[in-house]
Amino acid sequence: MKREVEGRLLRILANIGILALMILALSFLNINIPSILTVIPLEGFTVITALTLMITVILFFIALRIILDLIRLVDIASNTLLKHIPGFNPDKSPSIIRALKEVFIVFLLAIAISITTPLVSSIPGVGGWLSIAMTITAFVFSLILLYDAGKTIYAAFETSIQTLIDKITMHNEENRNKI
Repeated sequence: MKREVEGRLLRILANIGILALMILALSFLNINIPSILTVIPLEGFTVITALTLMITVILFFIALRIILDLIRLVDIASNTLLKHIPGFNPDKSPSIIRALKEVFIVFLLAIAISITTPLVSSIPGVGGWLSIAMTITAFVFSLILLYDAGKTIYAAFETSIQTLIDKITMHNEENRNKI
C-alpha cells in the first residue's frame, strides 16, 4: 500500500506540474480561458482555434487524472483512518468512505465554482445570471451532499456517540450527587 500511495502522490505532483507548465506556456502565448471562450468562431475553425481547443481538452484530462488519483488517495486514507477509530463498526466502512468522498466532492465543487464564476460572468448579456444560477445550483447540491454525508457518518458512529453521551451524563450525575 505504501508503494501505491507514493506512486499516486508522485503522479499527482507530476500532473500538477504539467498542468502548471501548460497554463504558464499558454499565458506567454496570450491564450487564457476567457479568450478560449471568445475564440470559437461562428463560421469555421482556424489552426490556432483548433490548437487552442485541443490544449483545453488536454488540460481538462490532466485535471481529471489528478482528481481520480486524489479520490483513490481519499479511499486509502479513509480505510487507514477507520482502522484506528475505537467503537467503529467495520461493516459500515463502505458507507463512511462514500460519505468522505461526498465531502471531497463538495470541496472540489467549491473550488470549481470559484474558478468558473468570474469566467462565466464575463460573458456579455447573460453572464451575471448564469454565474448566479451556477452558484445557487452548486450551493443546493453541496447542501444535499453534506446532509447525506452527515447522516451516513452519524449512522455509522451512532453507537459510539450514544456511549459517549451516556458517559457524559453519568459523569454529570455523579458530580451532582457529590455536591
